[in-house]
Amino acid sequence: MEPPEDRELPLEEHLAELRRRVIRISIVMIAGIGITFRFAGELIRDFWRELLPSELNIYVFTPTEWFMVQLTFSFVLTLVLAYPYIVYELYQFAKPGLYEHERRFVKTFLPFSYVLFLVGVGLAYFVVIPRLFTIATMFNLGAEPLFSAKRTIYLAFKILLAFGLAFQIPVLAVIAVRIGLITSKWLRDKRIWIYIIVFVFASNVTLDISGISQIVILALVVVMYELSIVLARLMERKL
Repeated sequence: MEPPEDRELPLEEHLAELRRRVIRISIVMIAGIGITFRFAGELIRDFWRELLPSELNIYVFTPTEWFMVQLTFSFVLTLVLAYPYIVYELYQFAKPGLYEHERRFVKTFLPFSYVLFLVGVGLAYFVVIPRLFTIATMFNLGAEPLFSAKRTIYLAFKILLAFGLAFQIPVLAVIAVRIGLITSKWLRDKRIWIYIIVFVFASNVTLDISGISQIVILALVVVMYELSIVLARLMERKL
């Protein structure tokens, strides 16, 4: 039995449908960036005070640095706020190829996906990043550290997104098992390679020579991945 809306379409029509949805997402993102950019400067200062000790000022070292930091901040904030809409558009694109029970399953889990994303971001914002920056400022050996706006904000965003995406692993694994893309055995067999890739990736994106942020991110991924294996096993028993 085929999915209720599944039809054989030329590749051009699939690409045209994807293009329409990408355009809609792009319009929402551009509009959101335009709105949030007006308030980005003050929001960045509030963000800075939450992450670093109050006596540390914001420094910019190139003429365009502050503009790029505000633009990036607006993009990330818009991405977080528009995340449900982006997922909705992607789901609508994939919907014709899904069976009715698969649609119900995906629609049930997608809200959890966003909640877990916010939990991961919140954990990084309120707990992990302030402690990492506090540790970083403890070993300045009497010198006054000058924190670049671009480097500091970009590092914080990388950790925020890493935590938010790490919390997506169980949801994606359960959905993939439910629709038959992977199995719990596949997850078990690939775990070591996944951990190696995550550690290498974290080492390149966080630029933390102490290794603390890499270890924290890897530990979180390990916990989420092992949880995914457990959930995948439970899902397979119900199929």
